[in-house]
Parts: sequence; structure tokens; C-alpha cells
Amino acid sequence: MKIFFISGMGFLTSVLVIVALGNWINKDKKKIEIRIKRLKGITEQSDEVGVEKNKGIFISVNKIINLMEKILKRKGIIKPLEEKMLKADIPLRGEEYLLIWLMCILVPGFVIFTLTQNLVAGIIFCLLGAISPDIVVKVTQQRRLKKLNSQLSDALSILANSLRAGYSFIQSLELVSHEMPDPIGKEFARTFREINLGTTTEEALNNLTSRIPSEDLELIVTAVLIQRQIGGNLAEVLDKISHTIRERIRIQGEIKTMTAQGKISGIIIGLMPPFLILVILMINYEYMMPLFNSTIGRILLMGSIVSEMIGVLIIRKVIAIDM
Repeated sequence: MKIFFISGMGFLTSVLVIVALGNWINKDKKKIEIRIKRLKGITEQSDEVGVEKNKGIFISVNKIINLMEKILKRKGIIKPLEEKMLKADIPLRGEEYLLIWLMCILVPGFVIFTLTQNLVAGIIFCLLGAISPDIVVKVTQQRRLKKLNSQLSDALSILANSLRAGYSFIQSLELVSHEMPDPIGKEFARTFREINLGTTTEEALNNLTSRIPSEDLELIVTAVLIQRQIGGNLAEVLDKISHTIRERIRIQGEIKTMTAQGKISGIIIGLMPPFLILVILMINYEYMMPLFNSTIGRILLMGSIVSEMIGVLIIRKVIAIDM
């Protein structure tokens, strides 16, 4: 029975890897083909007829993936994933992210179970694989947002100076997209393209804030929208917002410096108990076994874990200062 299970999982893993690599290699070509077909007005039926002319295992698997994509889109699962990829600036479609997530669940657990024959270890690695893609996406999004917030002040200076020089607001957006590096240059360029393609300025700016969950950017967009409705000196308003953002960044840096000692203390206190347990296990394995084997030892271990978590939360609450 184990042989059939291992063989089936190995075959499924191989197919998923091949399909993922094929989609990754041909993703740009597929995007271009989809855009051309949309511009020509070709229906989905003509796409299916063209696909049926081809043969091979890749086309069959792609049909299954496309069918799954349609089902997931109807259920409303793909759109939130694509919005998440857009915010993190990760060039993946929703179904591609789901495929990678599925591989992260199956492959590590299958490998560990095959090597160790330990079902519990396999399940643990499956759970770790299930949460790892979401963690990577969130970390990428936070880094990108932090970098973009640090660029806002310079972008506002360029906007204000270009408005004083006689440029329109749309031309100023284009100038920022050319002068500023990613990610803010890329986002302003996307907003500029949306306006050129017929989207209203208000809608394009609202799309910008939906892609970037930044309070400073929302403040800027709100100021621009109010100025477009009631008038006023937009360059002066942008200068004041830029000064406010610079002062906020400066104060945040001072607070980060003042709370650095508390953060390091919390990290050391939090890591010390598990580190000592590992050291004692390496020095005298039998000495620590009653802590894991006896009922009292397990109760003490659970109590120490709960106390550890409470202590970490209290330290984080103490050093966290809202701006």
C-alpha cells in the first residue's frame, strides 16, 4: 500500500512541477496572446477550438487548470489572490499562486514522510508549507510598502515643483514615474497609463490607494481630490504634506532608536528558554526526558509556553507606539 501511495504522490508532484515550469516559462507569451484576442474580440469558444487542435499531456493538463480557474473565479477565490499579488508586486496569477501553494503543501510533507516514514513529521511539514507562501507574500508586501513610504516625500517634491513650473497634474504624474525608482515610479506610471486609457483621474487615484495600503498616500490622494473639486494651490498643499511626512519619518526613527533596547531584550528573553532546552538536550538527553514523558512535566511545559507567549505580547505592547 505504501508503494502505491508513494508512487502516486511522486507522479502528482512531477506533473505539478512540469506544469508550473511550463506556465512560468510561457507566462509572458500567454499574456500577449490574451491581450491580442481581447482586442480582436475573439470569444472563449474560439480559444477552446484552437486548443483542441493541439495534442499532448501539457495541453490536457492545461485544460484541467483552465477549468479549475473558471470554477475558482465563479466562487470568487481568484480575485482576492490576484489583488494580494498586485499589492506585493509579485508577477503571478491567482491560479498560479494556488498551484505553488499546493506544491508547498504536498512536496515537503511527501519528501519528509518518504525519508523518515514518520507521519507526524510529514503533517507538520505540510502545515508549514501551507502557511509559508502567505508569509512570503506578506513580508514582500510590507517591504515594498515601507520602501514606497520612504519615497513619498521626494515624489511630492517633484510633483510640487513641476506644478509650479507650469505642468498639469497628469504631466507631473508622468514626470514622477520617469524620475523616481520602483516601486513608486512603477505605481505612478500605472496610474498615468490608466488615465491615458480613459479612466477618470479620481478613479485612477482611488485604484492607486487600493493597490497601496498607505495612510500617507491616502492623505495625498484625498488632498488632490479635494483640490480638484474646490480649487486651491495644490503645490503648496503638497509641500505641507511632504513636510509632515518627513517629520513623521524622523520621529519614527527616533522612536525606533529609543525602543531598540526593549526589542532586543524581548528577543533575548523570548529565545532563552528554548535555547537552554536545546543545550540541555545536547548535553544530557536523559535528564530532560521526564519533562516530555511525565504528566507533570507536560503540564509544566505547556504552562511555560503560555507564560512565554504572554510575556512576549506584554513586551510588544510596551514598546509599540502608535503614530
